[in-house]
Amino acid sequence: MRASAVLFLLNRRRALLEEIAVTPSGNVELESKGVELIERLILNVRAGRVRAFGLDHPTAVTVFVSD
Repeated sequence: MRASAVLFLLNRRRALLEEIAVTPSGNVELESKGVELIERLILNVRAGRVRAFGLDHPTAVTVFVSD
């Protein structure tokens, strides 16, 4: 379901921000791009523009979005 996919992404965004806060890599640009990617994906999933997406970190996952 779309709501579950959005919730998954919101949780992943929160975890990424927590990870950055605890152990920053020192590469602010890379960390910012990761957060921005998830934020854009959240908007696209909510708008119905994405039917599936995959993330590689921390583990590889593919999510199929349905209504």
